[in-house]
Amino acid sequence: MRYFTFLFLLLGLSGYGQSISKQVIGPAGATFENGNNKLSYTAGELAVGAMTSEDGSIQLGNGYYPSLDLTILTTQTPQLQLQVKVFPNPVAEAIFITHPTEQLFEVRITDISGKQMLQTQHQKEQPLSVQTLTTGTYFVTVTTKESKQTNTYKIIKQ
Repeated sequence: MRYFTFLFLLLGLSGYGQSISKQVIGPAGATFENGNNKLSYTAGELAVGAMTSEDGSIQLGNGYYPSLDLTILTTQTPQLQLQVKVFPNPVAEAIFITHPTEQLFEVRITDISGKQMLQTQHQKEQPLSVQTLTTGTYFVTVTTKESKQTNTYKIIKQ
């Protein structure tokens, strides 16, 4: 009896599969037919249907754009090896800026609303006082003088 139940479930499940049907989701639209010609449209909504990519795999597509193979976007640029370090974080009194080869930096500190709190030239490994800043979150933008590379760091002032 147990084997019969297992066989029945196996055969029953093998006959069903998931399918993708073309559907239109929209508040307005119409279909016009004239002999062998048929035109369907929607107003501002998505038309979903099955499409195939170049390698033959099925993808979801829509009526406004072709099916695309999407890749993950990143904010990291592998070619930009800035190597600037800003520490400590969180900070109470002063931050330090280091780089393996650069000696001089332009430093700009802004609050989270974008208001500039400090702009100065700064030397490598010298303390930069932040005692005048109130407790909160700030952005430190560091530009190297020789290579003109810029990066922004978020710091928390205690």
